[in-house]
Amino acid sequence: MYEHLLFLLYWSLNSLALYFLGLLFPGSVVLGTWRLTAAETAIYAGFWLTFFVWTMWEYVLFRKVKLEPFTLRFLFFLVVNSLGIWLVSRYAGYTGLGITSFWWAFALGAVTNLLQVVAWKLLGEKLKG
Repeated sequence: MYEHLLFLLYWSLNSLALYFLGLLFPGSVVLGTWRLTAAETAIYAGFWLTFFVWTMWEYVLFRKVKLEPFTLRFLFFLVVNSLGIWLVSRYAGYTGLGITSFWWAFALGAVTNLLQVVAWKLLGEKLKG
């Protein structure tokens, strides 16, 4: 049950991060299409980002890869979040998220990664136990 709550928490945080960064940097992070509003785009793109990150996490657990120490785990998920944002933005016609360059994917990946780390530190263990 806790995994479902953690997924929903990550999805919410990713969606909020995408939405607010789209508001702060509208020339570089574009949210919305003729079909989707900015809020809908943030929720939809946030879902696909969370799904991608969660899939990579499950893959690493399945392969029994040790992501220790914390720095290695942080860097791994930084790359995964950045790659996830880049992939979601490559399908902008479907997801509604557009970015101007890979550097923005890296910046957005860093923000979402930090939010996920904070969420895990504050609530991850509490939800598990």
